[in-house]
Amino acid sequence: MKRIIYTLTLLLWVQTVFATEIETRSLDELYAAAIAEGGEFILRAGGDKADQADYYLDMFKARFPKIKVTHGVDLSFYHASRYDNTLEKGGKVNVPDVLQLQTLHDYDYYAERGLLETYKPKNWDKVFPDYKDPHGRWIGLFGVSFSNMINIDVINKDEAPRDAIDYLDPALKGKVVLVYPHSDDAVLYQFWNLKEKYGWEYLEKLVATKPTWVRGTSMPYVAVNNGWYGASFTTSWAFVPYPNSDARFMLPKEDYFLTWFQVAAIPTHAKNKAAAKLYLNWMLSKEFQGKWLQWPVRMDIKVPGGYKPLREYNTSPADFHRFMLKRDMIERFRLQMEQLIGPIEGVSPLEMDYSKKP
Repeated sequence: MKRIIYTLTLLLWVQTVFATEIETRSLDELYAAAIAEGGEFILRAGGDKADQADYYLDMFKARFPKIKVTHGVDLSFYHASRYDNTLEKGGKVNVPDVLQLQTLHDYDYYAERGLLETYKPKNWDKVFPDYKDPHGRWIGLFGVSFSNMINIDVINKDEAPRDAIDYLDPALKGKVVLVYPHSDDAVLYQFWNLKEKYGWEYLEKLVATKPTWVRGTSMPYVAVNNGWYGASFTTSWAFVPYPNSDARFMLPKEDYFLTWFQVAAIPTHAKNKAAAKLYLNWMLSKEFQGKWLQWPVRMDIKVPGGYKPLREYNTSPADFHRFMLKRDMIERFRLQMEQLIGPIEGVSPLEMDYSKKP
């Protein structure tokens, strides 16, 4: 009897989860629904520079001018902990309509507790399978790779470091800026993979070159773009160079590199769910995907800059997700990096003066 009850319960759960249909409404129809709901939208986006979401939010606001957008950019683990505190109070106030985080393990945590809305935006079926929850509880919006960012006015393009060994070149002394790996899980993942391939000795040699260490993955791209430094591998940049900029993004020749997809979900306690659905659908539309600076999340959208599809490169967003779930291992390695490099110094990246060389 117990087995029968268990089987029926499981079948009911499966039926409920997989009954979620893909959105069929157009963006204009979703826009009308969001206006009727109240026309407000609250986004909490992971990042380490206040204007980091402006690129896509400015487009969203221009496309849907009647939606009042309130957003905050902060380190993902702070957004998650604030949401946790809200849940402790019953989830009645300060609940964002969309949580958009880099800390992928948080989605597993929230999904297991029934705290994420089950929803599949339009074009859900066009998103790479590894970049979405099969039940519709979270979905990737855009892909980000950390790899070599070079200023070709500081370092000759033909001599630019591409693989890890290149960063040990004495000619780069004083020209490299890196993020403290123990301050950011994505950078920590990069260093973990360097250790796995080249051994602990490589990390010691890299630290011995005395790169400039900074907090926040935004400072390296600002610093390299401004020509204050010549190279970094702990940041991201557009595949297509900006006009009048000497900054170039270069993938490794042989080494593995980091890629993840910034993920979003609608909390079950969200107030403005129609606006949240509008946002997710617009982010997966051709309007946005065709303008993203790096990897589109959709299989049918061409990668900018003449790059090949992501699957043809030595990178794995799914492996980064697996890494993020291994919290015990991460915390042990984080402390190892602190012992090797030293404690994190400097103000929060959200409070940095980006007009000054670090």
